[in-house]
Amino acid sequence: MMKRTRSWAVATMVGLAVLGTSACDDFLATEPKAELTTGNFFQTESQAIAATNATYNMLRNWSVHVFAWLGMTDIASDDATKGSTPGDAAFLSDFEDLNWTSGNNAFLDTWTGYYQGIYRANIAIQGIPQVAGDSQLKERLIAENKFLRAYFYFFLVRAYGGVPLITEPLTPSQSRTQTRAPAEDVWAQIERDLNDAIAVLPESYGPNDIGRATRGAAHALLAEVHLFQGEYEDAWEHAQQVTGYDLFPNYATLFTRAGENSVETVFEVQSVALEQGGGGSQYQEVQGVRGTPNLGWGFNTPSDNLEAAYEPGDPRQQATILYAWELLPDGSGRVVYYNPQMLNNQYNQKVFISPETPGGAGNGGVNIRRIRYAHVLLNAAEAAYRTGREAEARTLLNQVRARARGNREVTLGIQPEPLAESIATNVIGLGPDDSRVFVRYVPEGSPADNAGLREFTFECSNGSCAQQEVPPVRVLNMDIIQSVGGIDIQTIDDYFDAVDAQAPGSQVAVEVLRVTMDANNAVSTQTFTANVTAQELLPDVTASGQALLDAIWHERRVELAMEQHRWFDIIRQGRAAEVMAAAGKTFQTGVHELYPIPLQEITLTGLQQNPGYN
Repeated sequence: MMKRTRSWAVATMVGLAVLGTSACDDFLATEPKAELTTGNFFQTESQAIAATNATYNMLRNWSVHVFAWLGMTDIASDDATKGSTPGDAAFLSDFEDLNWTSGNNAFLDTWTGYYQGIYRANIAIQGIPQVAGDSQLKERLIAENKFLRAYFYFFLVRAYGGVPLITEPLTPSQSRTQTRAPAEDVWAQIERDLNDAIAVLPESYGPNDIGRATRGAAHALLAEVHLFQGEYEDAWEHAQQVTGYDLFPNYATLFTRAGENSVETVFEVQSVALEQGGGGSQYQEVQGVRGTPNLGWGFNTPSDNLEAAYEPGDPRQQATILYAWELLPDGSGRVVYYNPQMLNNQYNQKVFISPETPGGAGNGGVNIRRIRYAHVLLNAAEAAYRTGREAEARTLLNQVRARARGNREVTLGIQPEPLAESIATNVIGLGPDDSRVFVRYVPEGSPADNAGLREFTFECSNGSCAQQEVPPVRVLNMDIIQSVGGIDIQTIDDYFDAVDAQAPGSQVAVEVLRVTMDANNAVSTQTFTANVTAQELLPDVTASGQALLDAIWHERRVELAMEQHRWFDIIRQGRAAEVMAAAGKTFQTGVHELYPIPLQEITLTGLQQNPGYN
């Protein structure tokens, strides 16, 4: 499944053939088609736009936002596991085990991809001034490329520390003589590029240019750049400049089509599943369900540690983790089948794609969310705390929590799910008037032991589950909610209406139908009542001092989970060793803060290696 990669030094030989694309409505989702050279390029405005589009195209590239990058951002952290099957892409296991070397494929892959993106930006920044035409358009396109160059370097400096700082196109021979710039020089260049972009970029674009970098995106990225350097007053000031955005009202649908390019979008990578291909990415495919329905390869799976991090009843848990036997969030009625070959049968629900994607899952048309307004608010909350603005920090933090709870105020501490009709009728034998609400957990203290299951199992008699009329599921202790506080339950809406009628602190009787199917497929049921204490759902944080900072960090984790921020966050926060120890992993202080420079780059260019690596 791994694709071939090239050295960053070799990547500089990529010619202007990659730059030929026309300006059109899906400009960020069309691969270039014409072959152009330095002899006939940068003559027209359309070519200047094409050069800029080519830089954007790198954001969907395998080496930038797909396989290896997921290993270096999520799988290395406590949020995710490698997933897939035991022997598949074993090099990603090194990230889960925190046991990588400079020869790991992931490092050369990302190094090559990000430097190729920088190369394209440099080509455009150098060439666009030569074009005769609208000076404002040219300035804007240069600013877009500077934003993207800053974005590429932002990953590289966090991943590798000081790296070769290249701000103009180089020949292959020049590339091989580059040395590592100090990290502070790389940070300074990122800041220059973003400040230059802020001075030029517009607040928004028309419908034909959706997805291009805006002034708000540049302020947002610069705020985080300052946050990572401990420059909290600057981070606060730039976060305040991110205006014109808001929180999308429903977190559960934020990562569906409805949430793409929404009011919450500050910057996201544009993808579209064109019939002819070329506009999608494999970001969704590598994380999609592996098995039935077959949406992908099943890598980068949410960890038990992440699952346990959510507060009781937090709706974001269900919106982030797609479980076995859960209905797909597309309304199709399809069910995620348990796959006994998988190491982890939990999937990243935030990257869900439809099985009907033109060209298959590898042509994923789901946008990759990189900066959301919630992300900006949490950056601002931490910067506010660090600069003595605790009241502002609490306000920003509680704004994010309020959106998460939506219009609900009360929870019983459980995560209800709709039961697939095929399982309800064909496997369990429920009647049409029976509840279709089940839970994997019943709150701690319930009188019934082992209530709810985290995963179900099944057996395929003919080896092809999808072709069987009745889902071949062996259910172990599925708990179906029949009533809450004396109110009969049939649907998820019934459940939440009944819970909303309860007062925090009150004892609520929850009638549960436990369904058990043994190894011989014999179904038995048991009814019991659990007395549950109703709680306030995601109450506002009132803490101060270190407890407030801890709350901001916690919120950052659960709000941005599986969006590829966690690893760099815990390193920045200075608590990676503590966090990873809690996840049963050993973080080597003084080594693991940076990844090793790829071995091939050391061999080709003689770059100095990071401490702790051969």
